[in-house]
Amino acid sequence: MTLRATLHPLRCIYGFQSNILKSSSSAVIYIPERSRYTNWKMRRDVLRREMVKEKSINRIRLNCIRKNTILPDELRQVADMEIAAEPRDSNFVRLRDRCALTSRPRSVIPRWRLSRIMFRAICDANHMSGWKRASW
Repeated sequence: MTLRATLHPLRCIYGFQSNILKSSSSAVIYIPERSRYTNWKMRRDVLRREMVKEKSINRIRLNCIRKNTILPDELRQVADMEIAAEPRDSNFVRLRDRCALTSRPRSVIPRWRLSRIMFRAICDANHMSGWKRASW
């Protein structure tokens, strides 16, 4: 008989949730479960997206001031220094489209946020209506 215990305290460090199961022989068995993110790259990308969302309006204002040639140079330099003080991850250029299932960064179909490999697998398994593999 096995009893379900509390979550492992170091689950954040290892990147996955781990349930502790205790058996009658008092041995501890770790069973990993998938957490919210596939890997650390996906987690980093989500944090970057949140930061861009939070700081984008201020960044756009500062960029408009910085690129405006009518304004005095002192004001433009102040805007330049303020943009330099912003975190780098607050720039939208640093965002990368990733597959929502595998976190693969390349060949992502933006409409479904899936890589071509996952898109094909889902379509082949008939989990996406209206899509069929080409046959002739």
